[in-house]
Amino acid sequence: MDTNMTFRMDSEVKTRMAAICEQLGMTTSTAFNIFANAFVRAKGMPFPVTVEPPARVISREKMLADTDQMLSDFAVDYKRMAE
Repeated sequence: MDTNMTFRMDSEVKTRMAAICEQLGMTTSTAFNIFANAFVRAKGMPFPVTVEPPARVISREKMLADTDQMLSDFAVDYKRMAE
C-alpha cells in the first residue's frame, strides 16, 4: 500500500536536490524511496547516493598532438636503438 509523507525542508536544498536527481535520471520521490529502503535495510543511516564528477574531456586536437609527440619520441628511440 502506498502512502504520502509531508515534511519541510529548505527551499535551496530542495532545488539543489531536484537538480541532482535530474542528472541521475530520477525524481525526488524516487530518491526518497531509495533512501527509505536503504535506511530500513541498514537499520540506520545508509550509504550516500551522489553524482560522480564529470569525466575529464580531452579535445581531439590535444589527443592528436599527444599522439604525434608519442610517435615522434618513439621514432627517435627507434633510430637510436637501430644504430
